[in-house]
Amino acid sequence: MEEGANLFSVQYTQSAEGLEREAYAGRFSGTTQISAAAEGSARERYDHFDPGTLWSLREMRGHRSDVRSVSTASPIRIVDLFCGCGGFSVGVRNAATAVGLRSKVVFAADVDAAPMRVYRRNLRPLRSAQCNVETLLDYTLPPRGAEEDLRSESTYITEELAVLRDTVDILVAGPPCQGNSNLNNRTRRVDPRNDLYFDAVIAGIAIRARVIAIENVPAVTQARQDVVTRSTRLLESAGYRTLDSARVLTASDYGTPQSRRRHFLIAGLAERHISTASFKSCRVGAISAGRALRDFLDRRTSASTFDRPSALSTENERRVRYLLDRNEYDLPDEERPDCHRTKDHNYGSIYGRIHPDEPAPTITTGFLSPGRGRFTHPYLPRSLTPREGARLQGFGDDFDWHPPGHTLTRSDYAQMIGSAVPPQLGFVVGMAALSLL
Repeated sequence: MEEGANLFSVQYTQSAEGLEREAYAGRFSGTTQISAAAEGSARERYDHFDPGTLWSLREMRGHRSDVRSVSTASPIRIVDLFCGCGGFSVGVRNAATAVGLRSKVVFAADVDAAPMRVYRRNLRPLRSAQCNVETLLDYTLPPRGAEEDLRSESTYITEELAVLRDTVDILVAGPPCQGNSNLNNRTRRVDPRNDLYFDAVIAGIAIRARVIAIENVPAVTQARQDVVTRSTRLLESAGYRTLDSARVLTASDYGTPQSRRRHFLIAGLAERHISTASFKSCRVGAISAGRALRDFLDRRTSASTFDRPSALSTENERRVRYLLDRNEYDLPDEERPDCHRTKDHNYGSIYGRIHPDEPAPTITTGFLSPGRGRFTHPYLPRSLTPREGARLQGFGDDFDWHPPGHTLTRSDYAQMIGSAVPPQLGFVVGMAALSLL
């Protein structure tokens, strides 16, 4: 296939029988369907919604697709580092399903217990470890500009990774992004956590994964450690193709009801690169926050932590009611706390109400508090619930947030959901990765 050609594509159609998706990624192709009967009482047919948008809505409401045929070939083998609760792997798994392939996570690792339990519950990896990824390998990073001097024989990897060498199809990783976040006013751009990006890249090189895909915030390209440029050089010196493979994707372009933007670096051993046209071919119409959350309004409320909004202070209760009563979205300065209204500020979204007719803003780890961003419910005078945050992050209702034998806290849910890769972004990056196999 010539350079720059469409390596992957997805097409959606709608008929009286339901929704159908035809997909191809490199040498793989497949057809999947969500039948009209499966849609049940929640079935929607809106002339102004394209079939791809409806497909995303169906998946978020827990409707799994039927696969026309499944390949008898060995499953796609996935490694997930800094895995969190599993949004990236869910997306890659869905991409494999779309082109008729089976998949299996053969190893996953994350330092935090709660997301690791949720990951195991949903992805069922063959092996997993709750650990700092940096403890799985040891290496000396070559000086800046001499990345080709990295020698695989001088990179130490533990047995957990060593047994995977030359057997992994796709390694995905979402190293911590706090060091590059624009919300980090203390160590932004020079945070030592930025170096964890190198750990993901070098782990992928050491096990010789056929494709390596790294996720982070767009500002990672501005890190003082120059992690993206140096990682690209490391990959190229190890034989990976990276031309035009670093890009920023917007989640709302691919079916997530949120305007989250994320950086991805995708590198493969194949002698081809991914064109921008391939990513464009997978886009669907935007889903608004109101449309994503509307079906929850008719559900019976639950006392569970996952379905309960935050208990607001008297002042914050007054603020969210102010917005709803006046049908406004930005809180005026006179209604803000003194630390905002007594000085010039750029906190316009804080205490704001989510616009029901637009994708939600980025769902951060603070989404359960109106004082941490534009996180007031679009229709009700309250905060979001963890379940609503998960929906806005693109997770389906069939994703299990309740590992047996463990009680998760609101803080656990906030951290997991706010840090997750939306599965829809995982899907399109998974399609790109599969096209390079």
